[in-house]
Amino acid sequence: MELLLLKSSVCLLALLLFYKVALEPLSIHKFKRVYLLVAVAVAAIIPFITFVKYVDHTFDNSSFIFDTSATIPLDTNFKIVEETNYLSIILWSIYALGVGLFFIRFCANLFKIVSKIRKHTKVKSQSFINVLMEHLEIPHTFFNYIFLNKNKFENKQIPAEVLLHEQTHAKQKHSLDIIIIELLQVVFWFNPLVYWLKKEVKLNHEFLADQHVINQGINTKTYQTILLQFSSNQQELALANAINYSSIKKRFTLMNTQTPTKTKWIRSLLLLPLLALLLYSFSSTKEVEKEVIPKAETKAASVIKDYKNQSIVDKQNSTLLVNGIACDGCTLNLSKKGIAELILSTTNQEDITNFKLKIPGIKTLFNEGNMPNNEARQYVLKTKKGDIIQLFDIKTKSNKLKPVVIKVVDKNDENYSESPKVKKGEESNIPPPPPPPPVNPNATPEEREKQERVIKKYYKENKIIKGKVYKNPPPPPAPLNSDTETGFININDEAHFFVTTKNKTKYYNKSGIEVDKKGNKLSNIPTDGSKVIPGQKITKVYKDGKVFIKFKKTWKDDDLTLPPPPPPMKTTDHIISMAKKDALFYYNGEAITSDKALDLVKNNSELNISSHTNNGVSTVHLSEKPIKTVNGKVVNE
Repeated sequence: MELLLLKSSVCLLALLLFYKVALEPLSIHKFKRVYLLVAVAVAAIIPFITFVKYVDHTFDNSSFIFDTSATIPLDTNFKIVEETNYLSIILWSIYALGVGLFFIRFCANLFKIVSKIRKHTKVKSQSFINVLMEHLEIPHTFFNYIFLNKNKFENKQIPAEVLLHEQTHAKQKHSLDIIIIELLQVVFWFNPLVYWLKKEVKLNHEFLADQHVINQGINTKTYQTILLQFSSNQQELALANAINYSSIKKRFTLMNTQTPTKTKWIRSLLLLPLLALLLYSFSSTKEVEKEVIPKAETKAASVIKDYKNQSIVDKQNSTLLVNGIACDGCTLNLSKKGIAELILSTTNQEDITNFKLKIPGIKTLFNEGNMPNNEARQYVLKTKKGDIIQLFDIKTKSNKLKPVVIKVVDKNDENYSESPKVKKGEESNIPPPPPPPPVNPNATPEEREKQERVIKKYYKENKIIKGKVYKNPPPPPAPLNSDTETGFININDEAHFFVTTKNKTKYYNKSGIEVDKKGNKLSNIPTDGSKVIPGQKITKVYKDGKVFIKFKKTWKDDDLTLPPPPPPMKTTDHIISMAKKDALFYYNGEAITSDKALDLVKNNSELNISSHTNNGVSTVHLSEKPIKTVNGKVVNE
């Protein structure tokens, strides 16, 4: 706002200086009247003009830059101090006071003129109305009302030249210009350029009236003598045109000046480079990448073009996803934790660039990316049940999505907005979870070790770019070589192809879809383009750095081979294997080291052992009593 006002003021200053130097000495008073009024509009418009510059498309390397900035943990206690900008309040108060005072002044001046018209005698003369006043020194005009001294008017002591001068003010509607400038002064009372503009407008009105009188055949010297008799040094009237002594010298000079036509054109045309310079200096430029149109559109290019067009349609039809829940201006019921850890995405996979979050009694919080920042999370965790939180100004690079209203409820509330569940092997549109907090320095060694493993696993599976979390793609499968074993196995009375590489086995059904040991689908494997026909044999090949499935000859009964079951693992080997996975070990509910667990197993072969892995964290429980687990958790009986 301040920058626009400064640019506009500089433009107005340049235009007024040009008027003072190049145009005021000329006798083109009608052009000057239009110039002064249009200069205000031009100065106000130029800062808002934006030129579009089309540039070639550039490749953005920023998507490959990882954000290594530290994440502030959620349990950090912020000391939030909301500062009040007293300077802004004081300045706006002073501005409002000035506007109020100048508006009252404008209304008072208008009321005085209207009161004069009502109280005094009025005599109509053609299309003008003469208002006769008892104690009036100099004539003046307001629209069609000409204020004259009653005694002099009745005794015909007012020269015809003076009456013609005032009638010119009324006829050319000079009061309309003054009303516009006065209203401009009410709003921009603090800008000295407005006062200068008002002075120049009034002076040019006198030039216009003088020129009209001289053009009627009045002798110039006689007219100048009459003006000296009727001029006055008293303060100018705010809303009226009156004869004033301070401007007499300039008026006399211009009465005797005859500007050549050539000079008028040259100085007027100098305005064009001035406007060009102001446009160049104070307008703004916006760069837009231009679309590359190929000379000859191949079939592949046509497909790409169709894809781009479809992408544009998809962006326009994009719907917001809040924790995977489609929300087109909806209202959700979420817990405080669900709001603090919420993730925004879109149905067309377009990234959320930023959004604003409003909590009752708290200032509006701006958030970069698609997740609340740490300050917003702290405020959310302090909300109460039933509070309403608003998400608005949700923006992508090409779209602005509808606002969302979230009500704070308990996790067990019957109206809780549950996120969609994704089955194993299915593709999910839900973005990855937010990063875990750093290790708490006050945590116990066991808790610190557990937190470090969770953080290590998270950053192995995800990456953060510009505040947004992205899922790392799985590593490409190893090529088939001499160390790779392939064959067929019977799963649920159906032949399945298996590939074993480095002690890792993957299974595929007849359609080329990866499955687990029970035949459940995991993920699709790309094929080399050959048609999938049930009953065909599957061969896995490695080509151009990618794994493909080829479908060849028909399945045979001899393809069904059942390998012998693997021998059971020894308890000591199991303990060693779990120790390599950084598992946590417990004996009768108390934490122990992996070495201690290995000694216990070696010395007591009757120990009960329970192992499980949850969210990448493995736990091993040892006990002399039977171990009961519910949903992967040990329950003490």
